[in-house]
Amino acid sequence: MPARSLPENLPERIVIVGGGAMGLASAWALCEKGVRVTVLEAGKAGQGALWASGGMLAAGFETCFELDSDHPLADPYAGLLSQSLQLWRDWAPRLQAASAVALGYDPQGAVTPAFSQADEARLDQAEALAKRFGVTADRISGEALTGLEPALARARGALLFPSDAQLDNRALGSVLSDAIRARGGDIAEGRRVTGLDMTAGRVSGVVLEEGERLAADAVVLATGAERFADMPSFAQIKPVKGQMIRFDATDLQVPQRVVRGLSIYLAAKSGGRLIAGASSEPGQAGLGTDPDTLERLTKAAQAAIPALQGHMVVESWAGLRPCSSDAMPIVGEARPGLYLALGAYRNGVLTAPGMAELVVQALGASSRSDGADFFSPGRSGLKA
Repeated sequence: MPARSLPENLPERIVIVGGGAMGLASAWALCEKGVRVTVLEAGKAGQGALWASGGMLAAGFETCFELDSDHPLADPYAGLLSQSLQLWRDWAPRLQAASAVALGYDPQGAVTPAFSQADEARLDQAEALAKRFGVTADRISGEALTGLEPALARARGALLFPSDAQLDNRALGSVLSDAIRARGGDIAEGRRVTGLDMTAGRVSGVVLEEGERLAADAVVLATGAERFADMPSFAQIKPVKGQMIRFDATDLQVPQRVVRGLSIYLAAKSGGRLIAGASSEPGQAGLGTDPDTLERLTKAAQAAIPALQGHMVVESWAGLRPCSSDAMPIVGEARPGLYLALGAYRNGVLTAPGMAELVVQALGASSRSDGADFFSPGRSGLKA
């Protein structure tokens, strides 16, 4: 582990609760600073919402199509998405160097096709937002799209996001775990945290399911959509369920870029996997799938890629997106000794580096950025 050259008030022993994208990314960022970090995960690291996600690094699409442009935090959030995408360009090769597991980082971009006149109107709106938020977005014709992605159905046009990317989300947990351990961090799987230890009004550790207490100078909660008994009331997270499907596309021509359609997204992964998703079901905490939703996803995927007609879905699953009361991340100190890294919602994989940097700043391991307070637990937009 590298020699420490950090502020004297930096916590010596940091426990991170949660081994998903946010917990593991925060742990690695802190380990890179020379901090002693232990990650506690109730199951297996990287096997929760991270495993169930699509691995999208689609900052351009998310900013122009999914972000509420009237939200008070719209501009800071667009900045967080952009910064996180840039960080991945640095993180991906450094993480890959620490692991034999292929991360599958692919920066070829994303494309949003328009298959109807209504879709074209949404592309018009997205172009305007791209200019407002400084996103690189290229409008191309249907003929140009066919030249770029011949596997796609004929479209009226498309919006190309050349800076967007993707990675193999099912590999990311293993890659981050390898990188954390290589830097001296510890990951304890099968250790469920049920509460917080308090000493003189300060969080001083965690209580495990077996009753064991683990002392810490600071605790970071990165628990995703999972309920946590001692969570501050303003930081309660609502689950938003998403169902997804996978095709075996080993014998098919598939799009080279991520396809962020207006009714479906598609991404080709290693081993001939073609994933498609996803539904959005607020308040649903179960992980079951239902035939109607899977059929809708299947038909939308087959409409976008005609060669999928006749191909059966070989896997289906669901995950839970963690959404805060104002649908924005919550990062920073919530009470003495307790820090939060929550509410990544639709973009946990994408924002993992950016939110991890905010965790590092909140803990005093690096200088605070100008935007650090926008996503603070103390902001006015969070409702108890």
